[in-house]
Amino acid sequence: MRKLYALLTGVLCTLYAVTTNANPVTPDVANFTFTVNASNNNVGFINTSSLGNEPGDRRAFWSFGDGTGTMTPPLQGTQHHYQSAGSYTVCLKIFRYRPNLNDSVLSAQICKTVVIETICRANFETVAIAANPLGKYFVAQPWHNQNKKPVRICWIFGDGRDTCIQYPTNYTGNYGVYHLYNQPGNYNVCVKIYYEGGCMAQSCHLVQVIQPDVCRANFERMPAISILDPLKVYFKALPFHINNKKPARICWTFGDGRDTCINYPENYTGSYTVSHLYNHPGQYEVCVKILYFGGCEARKCNLIQVTVPDICHADFERISVASNLLLNYFKALPSHNNNRKPAKICWTFGDGRDTCINYTEAYTGLYAVSHLYNHPGQYEVCVKILYFGGCEARKCKEVTVPPPPVTCSVNLFEITPSITSLVRGFLAVPHTEPARRPERICWTFGDGEDTCIMIDPQQPLPDFVIRHTYPAPGVYRACVKIRFQGGCIAEKCREVVIRPSNNICGGYMTDSLIAPRAFKFKGFSIHNRNDEAIAYRWTFGDGSSATGREVTHTYSQGGNYQVCLTIITRLGCETRICKPVRVPGNNEPALQLTPNPVVNVLHVGFRSTHTEQVNIKILNGFGVAVRTYVRNVNVGPNNWDVELATLVPGIYTFIVQSSNQLASALFIKQ
Repeated sequence: MRKLYALLTGVLCTLYAVTTNANPVTPDVANFTFTVNASNNNVGFINTSSLGNEPGDRRAFWSFGDGTGTMTPPLQGTQHHYQSAGSYTVCLKIFRYRPNLNDSVLSAQICKTVVIETICRANFETVAIAANPLGKYFVAQPWHNQNKKPVRICWIFGDGRDTCIQYPTNYTGNYGVYHLYNQPGNYNVCVKIYYEGGCMAQSCHLVQVIQPDVCRANFERMPAISILDPLKVYFKALPFHINNKKPARICWTFGDGRDTCINYPENYTGSYTVSHLYNHPGQYEVCVKILYFGGCEARKCNLIQVTVPDICHADFERISVASNLLLNYFKALPSHNNNRKPAKICWTFGDGRDTCINYTEAYTGLYAVSHLYNHPGQYEVCVKILYFGGCEARKCKEVTVPPPPVTCSVNLFEITPSITSLVRGFLAVPHTEPARRPERICWTFGDGEDTCIMIDPQQPLPDFVIRHTYPAPGVYRACVKIRFQGGCIAEKCREVVIRPSNNICGGYMTDSLIAPRAFKFKGFSIHNRNDEAIAYRWTFGDGSSATGREVTHTYSQGGNYQVCLTIITRLGCETRICKPVRVPGNNEPALQLTPNPVVNVLHVGFRSTHTEQVNIKILNGFGVAVRTYVRNVNVGPNNWDVELATLVPGIYTFIVQSSNQLASALFIKQ
């Protein structure tokens, strides 16, 4: 075995000796080239090494001189980014793996110096300002290969008025500056940029500042010189030239085919006026064309109205309010042949309470006024209209204010032997103004058994009393409705409480808003059958009090009040009930409408005393509902916008109502 190993070893040595003598050993040679990209500090390395014939795998190791390095295949290049400028020693080392020794050795290496320079540049762009051609906006365009920011930029504008601007290093805006030259010309503009770290760069460009001719034309119509010749019109040209050049020629077209042109010398200092006599009134398109010295030309046209002397008229119409016949709206109907508007309108209403209203020439609404008569009657109403320009006209008419319509009402009383009695009597007390005779009365008792009674007009009026037996204890709603001669109908309801026979001592109250800050309160006693209530005493939380089962109280101002009721029965049962009441107001109108008169959208402001649902109605002048809405309101101010564009012009009433609140206001729809 040992002889065989020695024999093989000798053979291998012989082969190696033969090979060595045939192919001499060549070593590894390391080399590389590189390229520096100054714009981003990137360096590209190309591996130009050559490998010898010694056995073993190779690897290349790069060290970049800034504490970093990388491993690549033996002949592969690489790329590296340097964070800052400076001089760096870059080395390439080639390692060879020796398999027989199972290790690696450095077979070749080379080092070279790479220099990263700091590079900065400067440039700028120019933006013209349309509003003033002598103004220029310059924007600096900095560049730094280390991304350093400008800390100071100096501008030389070429006219001796230079400037420098400091910037913080955290500035992120543009580096612009505005400069207004005093006169046109060619200017050498330079920007000098100082960067953080000390690099400085400068750039200069020739900038041309020009002021081209800009001209305009306009004219105005001058007041008439003589009222005896209203068809003669004077016009004054209004020239404008940005370089103050004067008109050389002005041409007028008057819209009637008789035009003219006027030449002016360059030293002319007067006004550029012209007169023209029209043959007929009418609307004409008048144009002025101005040719300036230097060649700029401009033209302007306007429509003008040529009129005859003013002729005016006055008239008016009356608009009644169905809810209050004493309240009347009067709408003036002006008429002027030259479409001049009223400057002042005076009204006499025939009752000694007259008024005058001034209007602006820009006013576009109705010329309306409201007047509340104290009494029905026949009145002479006159309107006198003074127009802009001085024309005045007057018109009078007889106006009849009718008496108010018939109003009717009915009150309902319950005749109760005891609170537990199933038999109840009811008494109706009708009332009309002026007096009208009832012709039918209908009773509803709340238990499904109702009846109507016709009243014979030939017989004396009966007593409006009826008795009804209820089927069982409970709470019922009894109503009476009376129709009077002429068609007026009045209705009244009340709650009927039938208690079971037991030992009870208690009560409750109800309240309802009947007018702004006015409430109606009702007390209800719950007591034993043989122990009726004998006293109802009220305190309203504002220092006042009252007695009675049903009372009305008006508060002097809005606010929150505690209302209390004390009920005392014949046998000494005493019950005290209290509840809070919110009174509309803060002494402000509960309902405000703007604008008034209104054209399209009515803004509604409603101050609510409760959080609840309310019903909204818009009534026309005849009391007919033309719009209805339902809205949820909260305590305090509530605001709505109501679209009224399709509503016909006239006077309307806006009503907000619930079981707790009632508010109304008038408005005019144009």
